[in-house]
Amino acid sequence: MSTKNKIAILLFIIVASLAMWLYLHNSEGTIRKELYDFSVADTASITKVYMVSTGGKQLTLIKIKSGDWKVNGKFKARNDAVKNLLGCMKDLQVKNPVAKSAIENVSKQLATGATKVEIYQNDNLIKTYYVGSDTQDGLGTFMLLSDAETGENSAMPFVMFIPGFNGFLSVRYFLDEDLWRDRSIFAFYPDKISSITVEYTHLRDSSFTISLSNKNEISLADSRGKNILDFDTLKTKRYITYYTNIQYEALKNDMRKSFIDSVLAKGPVHIIRLKDREGKFHTVKTFSKPVADMNKVDDVTGKPVTEDFERMFALINDDKDIVLIQYYVFGKLFQGVSYFCKK
Repeated sequence: MSTKNKIAILLFIIVASLAMWLYLHNSEGTIRKELYDFSVADTASITKVYMVSTGGKQLTLIKIKSGDWKVNGKFKARNDAVKNLLGCMKDLQVKNPVAKSAIENVSKQLATGATKVEIYQNDNLIKTYYVGSDTQDGLGTFMLLSDAETGENSAMPFVMFIPGFNGFLSVRYFLDEDLWRDRSIFAFYPDKISSITVEYTHLRDSSFTISLSNKNEISLADSRGKNILDFDTLKTKRYITYYTNIQYEALKNDMRKSFIDSVLAKGPVHIIRLKDREGKFHTVKTFSKPVADMNKVDDVTGKPVTEDFERMFALINDDKDIVLIQYYVFGKLFQGVSYFCKK
């Protein structure tokens, strides 16, 4: 691109930005600020977010404490998803008003396919707006502001965006409860752990239990409960830190029941029991995952491959949920008792 063209484009951007500023700030009141004041400057003060689709699907996020939110009063919310949502609420800006010729169509779309968003500080509703579809160029999202006090909707929809972000904003306002759930299975610092037991159902001699006293003194026992006196404490301490952040890949409760039954019928491969300092047990049972391609053949042996060696299934939350886990994440937990013994 020539220098002349670059200068022309730069001038166009400056003029367009200036025109937009004048359009929104015209002293004669072309567009009142209350019609486009979507953003919330102090997102740290937000305590609840309620979202509902025109089809009636609802989701409520409630702040328990800083960095700790709950989904529909049931599960801990994913911190990254909450952070993205709050960041969006703070950084929202008007890209441009909807053209007068398109206002009627956009308003109809918002009326039939938008997500209503209510933002609260304590018990006070401070902001209400509707999030619609994304623009054809993918660089903006149609939104409509509502008066939080009267509930009256503005007649002026806007194209909203976040400066520096090229993508859809609507995806941050999703309503799928399972996708909002925190994926952590184990999230314990060492001083919150009382004991860890890893049981190998097919290799029982590899099973072990690590115990931590209130003074953080560590002991190691084999599968028979016999204490091992000469073990590598540094390696054991490092192993315990692995339980600070262990997450599943995906929730799989929606799989066909007959398939789930066939997976569980084979029995668990590993059983991990972590006891926290409050005496509560957190148990994970892992199960082999069949390969998706039943015709897959091992490149070396030429034999059929029936088991997925990258992923497994696991039961968590007192066997209430079945999830997909990765060996890449869990492999470091699958150590035998000999791993801790001094050579």
